[in-house]
Amino acid sequence: MSAPKPNVTNDKKAARQKAAATRVRSSELPVAWIMMLGLIVAIGPLSIDMYLPALPAMADDFGVSTAFMANSVPAYFVGLVFGQLIYGPLSDRVGRVKPLYFGMALYVVASIVCATTSSEYVLFAGRTVQALGACVGAVVTRAAIRDRLTAKQTAKAFSIMILVMGLAPILAPSLGALFLQFFDWHSIFWFLAAFGMLNLLLTKFFFFETLSEENRNVRPAKEVLSQYWDLLKDPRFNYPAIGGGLLMGAMFVYISSASELIMDTYGVSATHFGWLFGMNAAGFVGLTQLNQWLTNRFRILSILRFGTMMQVISAAALFIIGLIFGTDAWLPLVLGCIFFCIAGLGLTQPNASAIALAFQKTRAGMASAMQGSLMFSVGIFGGLLLNLFPVNPVLKIGIAMFSLMSLGAFLIWQIDRNLNLDDLE
Repeated sequence: MSAPKPNVTNDKKAARQKAAATRVRSSELPVAWIMMLGLIVAIGPLSIDMYLPALPAMADDFGVSTAFMANSVPAYFVGLVFGQLIYGPLSDRVGRVKPLYFGMALYVVASIVCATTSSEYVLFAGRTVQALGACVGAVVTRAAIRDRLTAKQTAKAFSIMILVMGLAPILAPSLGALFLQFFDWHSIFWFLAAFGMLNLLLTKFFFFETLSEENRNVRPAKEVLSQYWDLLKDPRFNYPAIGGGLLMGAMFVYISSASELIMDTYGVSATHFGWLFGMNAAGFVGLTQLNQWLTNRFRILSILRFGTMMQVISAAALFIIGLIFGTDAWLPLVLGCIFFCIAGLGLTQPNASAIALAFQKTRAGMASAMQGSLMFSVGIFGGLLLNLFPVNPVLKIGIAMFSLMSLGAFLIWQIDRNLNLDDLE
């Protein structure tokens, strides 16, 4: 009787899993890998910010107002909210790689629809589907970092990742304005489709599986809602996740109102708008890099609270300026308040995310998804707030930012100050 043939396929699969496990157990901070994740996540801010200078031109093309066309931003947020809630538990069950392939392919198709449509309502729907695809990057990358790194390493990793993805909001509006000088607004969505293809290639050649078989969530799929509810009841998650989401609302409120405020109200050109928008993103990125240095010297919670106060004070100043001066307010003063509101995110977002994910192991994907969905739910709510107040644009954005940040600060101060993250694996 002949000896049984070895199973070559299973041997190769076992070897790949062993190699991945070795990389996951590494204690060194994998900077190149983190920067690659930042490039994948950059598709989100790129999709939101690159077409902002084109909103007035798109409004003219479709025969609607700029304010109406700006509703395509909340339409994108709707896709982000629901998409993340799907990808989170899915990635905890099947791993990180497969959902990434599906989401990026969906994003490419939706971008082509946006590039070729002649209906504003099809564009809104296309933007929602585009977000359903793009949000997989944020969910999977945050969860993959949690799979591989400790809590303190995670805070540093988020800061490095933001350095890469942060280039998107800095460059995107200027890049969009540059496209408008030579092409029409459709070209922006063709570019985004090409960027989605780039993400598919990065996933294929550089993204390895970080979730081992033994750490996958094997609970029945019908229990997903109850698992999300259990997550929301965990104070180690809900205070930093919801509080951080409310603080992040400043960014989304600004994105929804920036074109109307800066271009329509103050008459700034599309080219200069790109530079002004990029300055805020540069402040955000700069403070995330400072955050890496600070995490070696101070507690993560202390840094989070300091950044929170920076944002609240700046939002309060913007509210007062809008209340007293309205649209007669000096534009550099208005932009200065907004700058510190947005830049403060560099100290709040990496640390709020690190705390929220620190105690989640088998449900890191769900936690990442819930955190992202909470952020963009705030974005939708902030967009509604902007439409509720029949006041001048400066006061309107001041009311929305100050309301969200005050509530976020309250929740951040509810986090247990004795929470120990230093030795948490």
